[in-house]
Amino acid sequence: MLIALIFAIAETAILITYTVRRAKGADLPALNAVNIRNLILAALATALGYAVTHHYALSGADVVPLVVLGCVLPTQAGTALGHMSTFWARLTWLPAVLGGLAVGSVDPNAPWPW
Repeated sequence: MLIALIFAIAETAILITYTVRRAKGADLPALNAVNIRNLILAALATALGYAVTHHYALSGADVVPLVVLGCVLPTQAGTALGHMSTFWARLTWLPAVLGGLAVGSVDPNAPWPW
């Protein structure tokens, strides 16, 4: 859970930084379009993380946090990071995959916090 929390905080910080830079007049495009490739990769990584730690039953209440924190947030953070940095422009899929894997592998019954 600790790793997933760290990833969620980092992704949120990326999106806040992007929003602040855009509000201050930086020439950054809006994040109104979703990168479908990265969204699919994040969904697959979330499903893989869940499949690896399949120690608890998935309920309907677990689906929404998995989709929001494991798919949408990492995808948008990767897109924002790609717009802010030329180095990360080629690696926008990496935050989506790592964030999805971190959130998907959360096991609340695990003895360790990570």
